[in-house]
Amino acid sequence: MENINIENFDIPIEEDNINLKSSIYYNSKIPPKAPWVINCAGLLDHRGSPFVQMFTERFVNAGYYVLSYDYRAHGETKKQTRGPWLRHIFKIFTDINDVINWVFDNQSHRLLEDGIALFGRSLGAALILTQGYINEHAKKLIALCARYDYAQIKGIEFPEDVIKHISPRYYLKKDPSNYTRIMIAHCEDDPRIPFEHFLKIKEHLGFENENAINYETGGHSFKGHRDELFEKVIEFLNKK
Repeated sequence: MENINIENFDIPIEEDNINLKSSIYYNSKIPPKAPWVINCAGLLDHRGSPFVQMFTERFVNAGYYVLSYDYRAHGETKKQTRGPWLRHIFKIFTDINDVINWVFDNQSHRLLEDGIALFGRSLGAALILTQGYINEHAKKLIALCARYDYAQIKGIEFPEDVIKHISPRYYLKKDPSNYTRIMIAHCEDDPRIPFEHFLKIKEHLGFENENAINYETGGHSFKGHRDELFEKVIEFLNKK
């Protein structure tokens, strides 16, 4: 990421005595106060993963401060948390509220608005459509390749309380504000998150095509559609 400044931070989770390894990205063209995006990685990805970095750079070049962080059992934060990601799944979801609060407590001097946009894929998208959905500071939600329900995953059986904690189906509601707040996107040939999850979220929210973007091909990474998708994301973020 050429010509992009990076500030590394520890975001403390005091109740568990750990720090989420995090970075803020910006360039010299961004004014002292500008809009913010939290870029949420997918499962087993982290803030340095190619897909995360690609969209981080795009947001910075579009005039946004971008914060990305490593979940428990992911990236640099993994050194502080024992065991696989499954062991930490409940807390991975709640941690995003601490991250959002940290921005407002420590970066308010750089916040142009009173809200933050959340952008993420896969696991990150589920974070956005659960804890992000109920967080009043999260003004715009862009979720790519989100699961609607975690009740049925090949090889994984979550306890019922975890399923309800991490599944968007238990959080989302039909509300007129969703049309200016939420955008979802998916590729029909995604090999990781079945396309039916996109259709269920779309139906649950009552969305038409303007808020629900889908492509026939592109897989889990929107190959061949990233430029067009990003243009739609920026258009959505600018919508009042």
